[in-house]
Formats: sequence, structure tokens, C-alpha cells
Amino acid sequence: MEFTLLEYIFFLLIFILIIYIIINSFISNKLKAKFRELERKSNILRQYNKATKTSNIISNSDLKGNITYVNDTFCEVSQYKREEILGKPHNILKGEEDSEIFKDMWKTIKNGNIWRGNIKNRKKDGTFYYINTTISPIFDEDGNIFEYVAIRHEITDLVLKTEKLNRILREDYLTEIGSRYKLIEDIGKKDNLSISILDIKNFSEVNDFFGYKIGDYILKLVAKRIEELVIKKTKYSVYRLTSDVFAILASDEEKSSFMRNIEEISKIISSKAVRAKGREIFVSLNISFSFEPKETLLETANVIRKYTKSHPNQIIYDRSLEIEKDYEKNIFWTLKIKKALENNDIIPYYQGIYNLHTNKIEKYEALMRLNDGGKTVSPFFFLDIAKKSGQYLKLTKKMIDNSFEYFKDKEFEFSINFTFEDIANKEVSDYVVDKIKEFNIGKKIVFEIVESEEIDDFELIDSFFHTIRDLGCKIAIDDFGSGYSNFEYLIKLDADYIKIDGSLIKDVLISKGNENIISMIISFARDQGFKTIAEFVSSKDIFEKVRDLGVDYVQGYYIHEPSAEI
Repeated sequence: MEFTLLEYIFFLLIFILIIYIIINSFISNKLKAKFRELERKSNILRQYNKATKTSNIISNSDLKGNITYVNDTFCEVSQYKREEILGKPHNILKGEEDSEIFKDMWKTIKNGNIWRGNIKNRKKDGTFYYINTTISPIFDEDGNIFEYVAIRHEITDLVLKTEKLNRILREDYLTEIGSRYKLIEDIGKKDNLSISILDIKNFSEVNDFFGYKIGDYILKLVAKRIEELVIKKTKYSVYRLTSDVFAILASDEEKSSFMRNIEEISKIISSKAVRAKGREIFVSLNISFSFEPKETLLETANVIRKYTKSHPNQIIYDRSLEIEKDYEKNIFWTLKIKKALENNDIIPYYQGIYNLHTNKIEKYEALMRLNDGGKTVSPFFFLDIAKKSGQYLKLTKKMIDNSFEYFKDKEFEFSINFTFEDIANKEVSDYVVDKIKEFNIGKKIVFEIVESEEIDDFELIDSFFHTIRDLGCKIAIDDFGSGYSNFEYLIKLDADYIKIDGSLIKDVLISKGNENIISMIISFARDQGFKTIAEFVSSKDIFEKVRDLGVDYVQGYYIHEPSAEI
């Protein structure tokens, strides 16, 4: 059957049409699939956007800083309605007094970079709130900035709790003058320093005869009198170091003038009686001085204070008094540590940690001890010398080896003490990670990190914590509350446990200030999902007190004395 040319053309057109329909259908299906995928992603982005706007404080602003958009959370926190805030400059919220923060912020975002930081803002009613802020420049298709987006979350509770705790740490609870911590802080900030230690003579007899309430009354009165006499001298500050020991610090004061003024203060206080229970009590002070460099100022002041009790005529610290003894002591312990390492006499002792919810010991802390011919020696006597003599690394490795070996077949968690210096020391951090892998023991280990102000490399800390967490280890912040106790950095470290400093626990029965600090730490820990451990629980009364305050675990001689076996 033959076809004409027209018929061939017709069939060809039909064929082309069929091919076109097939291709068009294929493309249409691909476009539909592409459209569905874009719609799915768009839906996800909408949900992300909604979640971000719901959980954060968000605002947009133009290039001059005028507000062009705010979300509901912004209005709730700032107390401004949209119509009151739109079109207004962001500085309507300004509560931060440090202008350098804003200079840095504007410089950063105008250069097209993201700025991050903490800022204090002011609400409509005049009260302040604190926010952690991220400001991002938004670019148009030509690469020009056309607006800024600020995403914030409120950190007021964190800031206020940290400020309150630091205020408590810097102010002595009983006398309301500077604390020992405040003295150490001021010594670090000031130069050309003089210090005097004022020690009430025979104060224990006052407590024994009149009781602690009268004793506290006398301490408050003495502190007030010293402060009244010191406040007239602008270069002077007063502190309470311990129960009956006070300190006066001066900067840029001549030695002779400082001594003359302190002796005058001592005479005035000693000349006026304190009335208690209908009796007149005269308070006398031992005074001592140190004019050493700031690095050893407080240490030498305490040395001479103790020295004056047996040598009353020597009230000024003289470096020659103790330097030979210190050298002798350092050489003595350096040799002892060396022999102990050679003879495997650096041994872990283990102290139980008691769970107040299950009422049993569930974990142990490995504590370093030195076996000195059958006598067990605490690291208090040799650890600082080990650091100075370069033996600290060997001690640390020995503790890791022995404690890992001991617990490898036991069904208990155990903790080892680690410092930020240990983490920063690559040899130490690599060694412990290798040993965890070798023993396959990560799930049993808790790293107790001593809480410190001197964290200047969070990236390094995060890297180490990430490594050990991947190996199953947990993290505890040790001695929390003893120094620079910052709740914000505690959240950054993301610890599993907070160990409340023993100096707070041991005096909790007699110090309301300690009780307040402990309660605040427990409350914060509970809010953040951290477990708390109270150290230095040495009696039933302290045990019951911290249990009532709400700690999760206790540790101390009342529960379990450290021993070489568990």
C-alpha cells in the first residue's frame, strides 16, 4: 500500500505531536515534582520561621537603626505595643551604659558582618532586662545591605543570679564588709600595695564564755568601727578574712604612714569597751604588716600574723624569715615525690558519693595520696611543689593509670580531678583520651573540673569535652561557689554535676550566707537539669541540712572516709 506525500507528511506530524505530548508530559511531571519539593521546603522554612519567632525576641531595622518590624515576643518583653515602637530608633530601649559596645556593634554590621553580644535593655516601665543578641545584615540581589535583623533571647535570670552570687562572695555576710575573695580580687587590680592583718586577741574565750550570738555581735561592732576609721582614708579598704581576723589594704601609701595609721586604728578600737550582757568587754588587736609584691602579699601577711603569736616584736614580714625554710621544704618534698613515683607509692584513695534519692553509694572520687613509709600523705603537702618541680605530669599519669586499672571491672562510676591547665596541656589531654580508649571505660568516668575564672579558650574546652562525651564520659564542675562562680559559663560548659564547694558546706549550720548561696546554686542546677553534690559532709547535722536544702548527692567523712579499697 503506497502513501502520497501529503499522507506521509500527515503521519509525520502525528508522530511529532505524539512525541511532543510524551515529552511535555514528562517535563510537566518533573516540574510538578520540583514544585512539590519546593512547597515542602517552603513549608519547613515557614515552620522554622514560626518557631524562631515564637521562641526569640526579633526585630528588623533600616540602615539608620529605625525599627521596621517586631514580633509578639518583642512586645511582651519590652512592654511596647507595635504602634509605639515601629519607626522609632532602637536606642529607645537603651539601658546599656557602655558606649563602646554600640560602637563595635555598628562598625561590625555596617561592614556586612554578624555581631553577637550581651546587652542591657530598658523596658517601657523603666526596668532593665538583659538579652543575648545576634544582629545580621540582610543583602539585596546587588550585594548591598538594605536592613538588619536582630534575634535575641532573654538572659536576665542568668545575669541577676550571677550578679547576686558574686555580690554575696564579695561581701562578708555577717559584717557586711569586704570578704576574703574581694580582698584577693582587689590585690589583683591594684598596685604598690600595703596590707595589715588585725587579729582579735583571745576571741575564742569570748565565744566560749558569752556564746556565738554575743561573739557575732562583737565581730560586727569591731568591723563597723574599723570601717568607720578606714572610710576617712580614700586609699584604704577593710575586709574580714576569717572569724576574728580582719585585713586593711592600702594602695600608693608610704610604709611609715600606713603603719602609723593602722596602729592608731588599733589603739582607738582597744580603748573603747563593747557592752554585752551588761558587761563591758575590751577588744585588743594583734597587728602585723606585709609590703611584699602583690603575688605573695596575702600569703606573707598570713605568715607574719602566725609568726607574731610566738614572736610579738616581729610584726613586719621579712623575706629572710621563711625563705630558707621554704627552700628546705621544696627540696625535701621534691625528693620524696621522686622516690614515691619510682616505688609506685603515688596511690589513689577512693571516697564514696552517696545518692540521697536511692540512699546508697553509687560513685566514688579518686583522690591522690602519697605513701610515705606506711604514712598516708595528702596532696595538700606536695602538689604545689610537684608543679614547681615539673613532676605534676607524672603524678597525673600515675593517678589515671591506677584508677582506670582499679575500676575497669567494677560497676561504679568514678571521678578524676582535672584542671583547665590539664586540658590545655596536649600531652595530658591526649594521654587520658588514649587511656579511656585502651580500657574502654568512658561510661564509668566523671571528669571533675575545678571551677575557674580563667577560661580564655572555650573552643579548646569544647573540643575536649566533645571528645570525652563521645567516649561516654560525664563532667562535674568542682568547688563551685568558691570563687568566680558564673552561671552563664556553667551553662556553656554543660556539666552533668555541680559539686558545691566544701567551704560553703562545712559552715552551713552557722552561716546564713552560706545557706543562701547553696540554695541559689541548687535552684539554678535544678532549673538547668544539673545534679548537685555537697562536699565536706562531716556530720549528721550537716547531712540532714543539705538534704533538706535539696542536694542530690553528698560526699564527706560522715558518709565514707577515703580508703585504698572500696
